[in-house]
Amino acid sequence: MLLNLLYVLAGIVGGLIAGLTGLGTGIVMLGVIPIMLAQYGVPDSQIVSVIIANTIFATLVSSFANVITTMRQKMFFWKETLWVGLFAVICSFLVFEWIVGSSFYSKAVFNSIIIGFMMIIILQTFRKLKLSNVQNEQVTPAKLTLTGIFGGTLAGFTGLGGGTVLIPLLNLWQKVDIKKAKSISFGVIFMIALWLTIYNMFFGDTLSVARSQGLIIFPLVLPLAIGVLIGSPLGVIISHRMSSRAVTIVFLIMVSIVTIQKILDLAGLN
Repeated sequence: MLLNLLYVLAGIVGGLIAGLTGLGTGIVMLGVIPIMLAQYGVPDSQIVSVIIANTIFATLVSSFANVITTMRQKMFFWKETLWVGLFAVICSFLVFEWIVGSSFYSKAVFNSIIIGFMMIIILQTFRKLKLSNVQNEQVTPAKLTLTGIFGGTLAGFTGLGGGTVLIPLLNLWQKVDIKKAKSISFGVIFMIALWLTIYNMFFGDTLSVARSQGLIIFPLVLPLAIGVLIGSPLGVIISHRMSSRAVTIVFLIMVSIVTIQKILDLAGLN
């Protein structure tokens, strides 16, 4: 019972951060789920796929709650979301199917890719904070397409949902206000996570773990999902009462924390 309560608490924290930043719960789940998996005896050959699959499931729950909240607040942007989401779903599926499940994609490679992406995002977001002037949007179909491709590719590789790339590409490259970029990110993350969760449950690899379906371990993800449903809407509501600069700072802090955690993991110090 105590363990389940801790899982729920982790879900609340992850959901709250997802709602605040638009990153999806993956930013917390990538740190929490590997620790939880120790008790389930997942084979080393499947560990990365299982981490990503269960992180994506938690992200699905979070993004669904966040999309509903933004719709109620009339802050959802259908056109941009669907355009980016289409290419993101295709790329995330291809990466997960062809690369993540291969023997090449080890935990060390997994952590290295995350660290590389995060370092780029930290530097670019920090640069953005120095800009005080409001700039006009520079959105084009070509840029939205590339945003979807990069976001979907990252989601397939890491389970982060793609928000770590989507938000900076929209905010830094296309000059979209971070609150609007966050709303688009919610919708795209939901589209990616929905498809990958269906695939991981019914069409992909399987686990010899009790009460699991495909790569999804329900005793692990259901308490997390309950917490996420509590934390995510609250995070969205809080973020709408904050300035864009404050949301950007929270985004930067969370990306930095995960980067440090993955560096320690890669070095064997975590």
